[in-house]
Amino acid sequence: MTRSLLFVPAKEKMLNKISSFSSNGYIIDLEDSIIEEEKDDALNCLCDFLHGNKTNNTLFVRLNKERYSMEAKTLSKFNVGFMLPKFESPDYYGQLVDIWNQHNIIALVETPRGVVNILEIANCVWVDAIAFGAEDFTASMNMQNNDAYLQSIKTTLVTYAKAFNKQIFDTPSFKISEQDDFEKEVENSVSLGFDGKLLINPKQIECVNKHFSEVDLDYLAYLVSEYDRRGEAVTIIDNKVYEKMHINRFRRIIKEHNSD
Repeated sequence: MTRSLLFVPAKEKMLNKISSFSSNGYIIDLEDSIIEEEKDDALNCLCDFLHGNKTNNTLFVRLNKERYSMEAKTLSKFNVGFMLPKFESPDYYGQLVDIWNQHNIIALVETPRGVVNILEIANCVWVDAIAFGAEDFTASMNMQNNDAYLQSIKTTLVTYAKAFNKQIFDTPSFKISEQDDFEKEVENSVSLGFDGKLLINPKQIECVNKHFSEVDLDYLAYLVSEYDRRGEAVTIIDNKVYEKMHINRFRRIIKEHNSD
């Protein structure tokens, strides 16, 4: 199960470092980390890298919104997924549905219009996952990028993603040196129901993988077994009340972790 997705600029030096990182997956970036004058060179560099790539890493490519058609067609022969930026409606990217159907697609929601249209986005059949981009969102809203102010937005995105069985990834954090603050952000992401988190620095990988994997599977298996043994709709185990909805959630968690 993918929990950590690390952004890596489409530059030869950075691409060659991927094998040394421990992220569950990587988003090779053709957008924000590449200046306009170097975007063609970055695309060519990425193609060269993918031609020689023999690893089993999970790779996505963040495309440029204005160049997405050309970039996607160029990269469609490779075993990569695509992250579609500033995703506000499936209609904008709709002309390449044949390509999207053959690759994993992450819709990056990072504008007010994207949040408002989250029902349409989550219901899109060729979107496999949703990610939140708080930097652009808060800038366009003229608000602070702070979990305290973003709770309702994040809850909305998680709710719609879960309703339509999409994976949902929380926004990257730019708190590179404030480890305690970053850990609190990750704990908040887990508590809100996100499946994982986007990252911009390899130093953040261990913390994300740890918190999103912190599950006592043996105890959950015990709760499931005990609930099934008793055959009651509502029962108390170790001084806590459990119903079918709790047990079904535990079954899902066990299944997800056993499939890793």
